[in-house]
Amino acid sequence: MPLPDKYSGVQSSRVASGGISGSGASTPDEVPGVDQNWQPDHDVELEPTMTFDESDTSSDETMADESHRSPSVSSEATVLLRSRLRYATAFSAVAYFAYTVFNFSCSGPVPVMVAPWTALRCLFALVVLGSLSNRFTLTYEQLRRREYFFFGSDTLLFMAIQYVVNLQLIDHGDSLNMIAFEKNGVIRQVLTMMMYGLLIPNNPKTTARVVLTMAALPVVILTILLHDELEKNVTGNVLASVEHLGSNVMGLLLGAGMAIFTAHVLHGLRRELQAVRSLGQYRLLEKLGEGGMGAVYLAEHQLLKRPCALKLISPDLKNNSIALARFEREVRSAAMLSHPNTIEIYDYGRAADGTFYFVMEYLPGLSLADLVREAGPLSPGRVVYLMRQVCGSLAEAHRMGLVHRDLKPANILVAILGGECDVSKVLDFGLVKLDRPDDGLQLTADYTVSGTPSFMSPEQATGELDIDGRADLYALGAVLYFLLTGKPPFERDNPMKLMIAHVSEPVRPPSEFCSDVPADLEAVVLRCLAKKPDDRYADARALAMALDACGCAADWNSRQAETWWLAHAAAQEQQAVSPTSQPEV
Repeated sequence: MPLPDKYSGVQSSRVASGGISGSGASTPDEVPGVDQNWQPDHDVELEPTMTFDESDTSSDETMADESHRSPSVSSEATVLLRSRLRYATAFSAVAYFAYTVFNFSCSGPVPVMVAPWTALRCLFALVVLGSLSNRFTLTYEQLRRREYFFFGSDTLLFMAIQYVVNLQLIDHGDSLNMIAFEKNGVIRQVLTMMMYGLLIPNNPKTTARVVLTMAALPVVILTILLHDELEKNVTGNVLASVEHLGSNVMGLLLGAGMAIFTAHVLHGLRRELQAVRSLGQYRLLEKLGEGGMGAVYLAEHQLLKRPCALKLISPDLKNNSIALARFEREVRSAAMLSHPNTIEIYDYGRAADGTFYFVMEYLPGLSLADLVREAGPLSPGRVVYLMRQVCGSLAEAHRMGLVHRDLKPANILVAILGGECDVSKVLDFGLVKLDRPDDGLQLTADYTVSGTPSFMSPEQATGELDIDGRADLYALGAVLYFLLTGKPPFERDNPMKLMIAHVSEPVRPPSEFCSDVPADLEAVVLRCLAKKPDDRYADARALAMALDACGCAADWNSRQAETWWLAHAAAQEQQAVSPTSQPEV
């Protein structure tokens, strides 16, 4: 059964390697069976929601006009336009309210005629402002329609006020008030044009079309009045005077020019910002997270329009030769691997200022840490289904002499890939170490401790030199333990106590915390967590075979995984339209 389009909106909790994880829009509710006080790695969990639509690959000139180019550009432009429209409508509502109060407090003929109109414009601005509330999920195109509707309708109301009031002043022969009202109308229209050019993100051509239309409308009103057979009236002669008409037209053209120039300057600044956010063929769209080695961004290849995750080394580390070597090693070690359950590296390079970066696949899904936090301890069948795939990734790495050394729930992504659900992906090869010292890539200092204490093997905790793939099997056993119980094998209040526990303390069986853990699967977990490497499985393939032999191995399959993700996507979709779940702009 093919996956529905709604899968494009599944949250991605972990999109790149580098020890970076973080949190998204909201904190999940407490799940029974999960230790809510335990925080893996003390990192922030990252859950950006992106919807991919590549139906339109056009390249408009401005950031605001690129709503179809990629999910993040669309999201960024939508947020920007929504906030600017809020500013414009809120400012207009306040200004019209103040002007209404002023008109009602005056006793002259013009304020009395204008007050109801300004009150109507104030009410109209408030209605549009309310329609921009976070309670409503609006697309970029819907926001653009609201923009044109607001400014177009406001301008039509302005034309109506000018025509009706001027017509009454002409009937009364009040040329003085009529000229003053015309001048005030020109000033207000200039302010509206300036507000549009300053607040609404557009390219200069679009801004010019809008503001020149606004500038032409007062002249249209004047022309209509002149053609109303008022040329012979004294007031009509005043209207027709070159000085009066010329000054109004010049004021409007000057205001339109200032608005267009403002839009041009802001447009240029946005393009400069986009250029700064580009690295080679990749454009940075949104920061997804940050760790000790650097930051991870959602990026887009400028020609292929393919979303990807780009890891950028921290500027503070650019002069640190050890950090740079580790960063390059991470790329090389991951690029050597081709297993489908290992994160794929697309590209690697340096920015113009020498900053290192590499590009990885961007995958919708959840890290195991987030999966357990959302759903609680997983069923034994699903645990076996996911961990067999991880064993395949590790088997390839170990055959090539690579030891991951930092396996943990946050570094294993459960993704949706090619229409398949529950695809495991192993991330973060930043601490990888070759177990063949003559290969020349062993850059992690000897006699140092590297890894995550909650999932660290005893030999890593004691700083032993002779570490092989069985250290990863211990970490994988700790991950298995976490998936089944909702907590790591040991919980202590500081990293040193955790490492001591891994070295010297026995592990409590998972069934003590979760009674439905099968005995055969528990035996596999406890063997992985043996203190001595020789007491563990010989390699990842042996562990995969042991998992296959568990009685629960057939309890989970791709169809059940698809059903789970469908329910998850529906829950995310419902949360997205909930009034309390909408992020503030």
